Amino acid sequence: MNITQSKKGDNLISIKINVEKADYEEMVEKTLRQMRHKANVPGFRPGMVPMGMIKKMYGASAKMEALNNIVSENLNKHIFDNKLDLLGYPLNDTELQQPTDLEKEDNIDFYFEAALRPEINVDFTNTMVDFYHIVPTDEEVDKVIEDLQQRNPNTSHPETVGEDDRLEIKIREAKNGKEVEGGYEKDGVYFNMSQIKNKTQRKKFIDKEVGSEFVVNFAKVFGSEEEAAKVLGNDAPAASDFNIIIDDAIRNEKPELNEEFFEKIFPKKDIKDLDAFKAAVKAEMEKQHEAETDPILFNKMIDELVAAVKFDLPDTFMKRWIVENSQGNISPEDVKKNYEKEYVKGLRWQLIEDSIVKANPELVIKDEEVKDFVLKQIFPGIDYASLEDDMKANLDKIAANYLKDGKQVEQLKNQLADIKMTAFLKGKMNINYTETTPADFMKKLEGDGKKKKK
Repeated sequence: MNITQSKKGDNLISIKINVEKADYEEMVEKTLRQMRHKANVPGFRPGMVPMGMIKKMYGASAKMEALNNIVSENLNKHIFDNKLDLLGYPLNDTELQQPTDLEKEDNIDFYFEAALRPEINVDFTNTMVDFYHIVPTDEEVDKVIEDLQQRNPNTSHPETVGEDDRLEIKIREAKNGKEVEGGYEKDGVYFNMSQIKNKTQRKKFIDKEVGSEFVVNFAKVFGSEEEAAKVLGNDAPAASDFNIIIDDAIRNEKPELNEEFFEKIFPKKDIKDLDAFKAAVKAEMEKQHEAETDPILFNKMIDELVAAVKFDLPDTFMKRWIVENSQGNISPEDVKKNYEKEYVKGLRWQLIEDSIVKANPELVIKDEEVKDFVLKQIFPGIDYASLEDDMKANLDKIAANYLKDGKQVEQLKNQLADIKMTAFLKGKMNINYTETTPADFMKKLEGDGKKKKK
């Protein structure tokens, strides 16, 4: 066995493996003996087939199997021993490999072509990306505050029913003003007064005291049997009369913009006045816009690095590698046609990214980070560190169950890797921010999309 390596071009090498008869002869003989033991040939008892016949029948395939095993093992050993940092995996060298007659040749040469990862030096100092810092307008801030008031109302339980209250009632099927024995009944029925569109029907409820009992027909109350069934349940006889008891009236009122409300929305921030509250809301909106637009910025930073970081790719080899790695799904013609447009950017970015991660180990995704990422997605805003041990154990079980799916874990790791890389690049690259409103940003985004289509 003799292995030699030579340079073929920039970041491209040739590996020659010379295999002699002594390297594979014993392995072939062992395989043939096993085949003889198992062979089922008419006229011969099992295990008694002449070895000469076995060699004639299976010699070539046994020799090929032995050669493949020896070559594969020694190729991998050569790569490991010489610490070759390869791009992809070696391919047969079609230029140097000669046809081989296995029956006649004992010493055989195998040639492989391999691409070395280029040395990459990422210098962030000369990079520049133009992007936008989205600042919401005062009107948008006021709209969000209005929405916060709607979603965080002051709740009370008045003694009498009002125009916009939500009611909890009991219902009992009735006929001629009396409850039907064994008829349909249900507790805990909820509806909003706003669902009653007819003024006459609304008057039946307005100003009624909690605890009141009276008979109504819900098909009339809500305008149709279909609408009544949505409230009562599909199993209820929606056309029937019902005796009802009002168990509770729930009134949600718009809260005042005071310190109590500020503390509810921003706990422990000690916001004292409306101006400070508006500033805090605006800052949160800016953070949200930043998180939403980070993927767009990430792509722009990738484009800048791919253009700025110079290194050579063994393009001819990579085209072959893409075809063979596709397992027949991509043709050489497709690669040749789309190589520059579809493949080069991805290849170059992958190499740049690998180089950045290698130089910054903190970017490597750890299993614990994936678990934390999952918990934040399932339970947003939760402070895991402050939880009791029992609660932590329960959350850990939920996360472990979620992470049983290998494909899902891989997707999460890729998602988390992009988030970490985005934050890292934002701290390293030069980014020229221009302030804009959300509406103007969308217009600019649509304009950029139209330019790319052209």
